[in-house]
Amino acid sequence: MKHLANAGLISMGGYLPAKPVPSEKASALADFLRKETLLPPEYIAPIENDALLPGRVETNWDGWESQPWYESWLAQLPPKKRENPFQGAVERRRVPMDPESVRNSVRPHPMLSSDAETLAAGMAIFNAGIDKNEIDLVLCSSLVPDLHVPQNASLVQHKLGLEHAGAYNVDTCCSSFITMMEVAMTYVRMGLKKKVLVVGSSLDSIINDKSTYYSVYIGDGAMAGIVGEVEEGYGYIASHSHSIGRRHKAIVFAEREPALYKTTSQGPSHVQEYVTFLDKDMQKEIAKETQNDIIRVTDGMFAKTSYGRKDIDFLITHQPVPWTPESWRQCLDVPKDRIHDTWAKYGNIAVASSAVNHLEAIEEGKMKAGDKCLIVSSGVGENHICLFHRISPTLVENLRL
Repeated sequence: MKHLANAGLISMGGYLPAKPVPSEKASALADFLRKETLLPPEYIAPIENDALLPGRVETNWDGWESQPWYESWLAQLPPKKRENPFQGAVERRRVPMDPESVRNSVRPHPMLSSDAETLAAGMAIFNAGIDKNEIDLVLCSSLVPDLHVPQNASLVQHKLGLEHAGAYNVDTCCSSFITMMEVAMTYVRMGLKKKVLVVGSSLDSIINDKSTYYSVYIGDGAMAGIVGEVEEGYGYIASHSHSIGRRHKAIVFAEREPALYKTTSQGPSHVQEYVTFLDKDMQKEIAKETQNDIIRVTDGMFAKTSYGRKDIDFLITHQPVPWTPESWRQCLDVPKDRIHDTWAKYGNIAVASSAVNHLEAIEEGKMKAGDKCLIVSSGVGENHICLFHRISPTLVENLRL
């Protein structure tokens, strides 16, 4: 039987609007993005000039408290939400407006998700220090793709100039980044691919209905990782997933007017697709069963290995609502100092949530080479997945600030 390669993350890159770029990297990163991608120059200029990723930070005051409709918004919240409407959310990130639409449209739109994904992926390639043509596959998941059909994978491949790479989309909603890691690591372990780029985005600015209570939870971001062969004894250990399809209609995208909206007989329609909480009973079941679902998927993974919960050195989770990371930490018996979440900074950025926690835990020195990391997520549909891997020294070195 052919020996399986050791496969793991060798680099990551994160596009979090307005996040500082290390000053010693800013100029070189800007040059790389200008030469190696098709990104509009307006997205590269803030990196070069201000050592900041393009976009802005939106505070609770900016988005809600300073608005003339704030009191009406408070009044229509569920009673339990009115006392603490922001639920621990402090800020979230917002992408800039798309420069082409600003120049040529009377109704400009926010940055395209393919551009956000290209920026994150370009940063991952830059951090890896590799020839981009070594990448032979792009996996992509977009919560809000540029088009329903075709979706973004091949467009990201084009914008990165990856002439030798195939590309396709993978979607399990918010758990998609881990799903893509599992697929990519399997390909590399089997020798079918050498280096696989995984990239996912959630640009809430395109679909945000600020008049819902949930709107304060969600922001913008894109994350990317490169999976390749790693050192002996590092990388992929095991993974497991399960789905509960009868909960499929709990949370959906649906065309509707904003929840807080006064219509007129003339004028533009504000009907569009918004995140919509459709089946209240299913939503209550998801919240009630969340710990059981996480235990089920992680126990399924550990059953495939000689490891157990006591062997988790670090826990990385999705963060759909403010209390879930702590709830999942408790049910898995992981110490409080062995988890990282970024709820206060970014809120829920869906596909990108677990990945940004993974990236920043390494950047901040909390997660180190050799740590056995459990990364776990839920995703509407409803999907659950976890992956257990040992952090590669190559990944840590490539993310060194």
